[in-house]
Amino acid sequence: MTLLETHQAEIEAIVVRYASKRSAVLPLLYLAQDTYGYLTDEAIREVATILDLPPTDVYEVVGFYTLFYDRPVGTWVLQVCDDVPCCFCGAEELITALKQALGIREEETTADGMFTLQRVKCLAACDRAPVLQANLDYVYDVTPERVEVLLNNLRARAAEARKRGVSGRFAEDYEFTRDGRLVQIERFSPYRPREFVTEPPVTEVTPPPAVAPEAESGIDRPETRRASPL
Repeated sequence: MTLLETHQAEIEAIVVRYASKRSAVLPLLYLAQDTYGYLTDEAIREVATILDLPPTDVYEVVGFYTLFYDRPVGTWVLQVCDDVPCCFCGAEELITALKQALGIREEETTADGMFTLQRVKCLAACDRAPVLQANLDYVYDVTPERVEVLLNNLRARAAEARKRGVSGRFAEDYEFTRDGRLVQIERFSPYRPREFVTEPPVTEVTPPPAVAPEAESGIDRPETRRASPL
């Protein structure tokens, strides 16, 4: 089954947003990645065909962005921030605990295909360090002691993760409660796309001709003229 056969309505809805079809390359690549698990050569060429692009152009996009995977990854891609604030709060200890619990190193995937572990820089949530992303779901305040609860929660949600995909298009926020449970944070204000207001065209007003300073001050008026003493 091809993308067009399984997601034709969604593809058409994405493409129609843009004045140029090629501008839809990022959302279509995310759709392909979530459908196939990662971006195979066939998936990249399929996106290129849909958008009437040379395959090389699409390969270049995949190679540039780190959230596009051109190799198999786990059902859950775990990304641990190891920037300075998180490191001060225990990120290195968290990474060590994950490696021990999963039996893998960074950029490796567990034998059951469930988890891939990565280091990343600055997830912009320094106030809740150490921070981890699971398929771009934010998980705050992840200490080494909470690794077992985290992994068990993700294993239980594996079917949901496969349905949503690894691209993070439906990412949410999670935190640990006082009694150690991992729960989703309710969003008080659901995301709404920005609305662009079209301003009426501004009519250019031609400024009046500039008045010479001499004329304005009265120096050149007839009643102020004096005969030259020469």
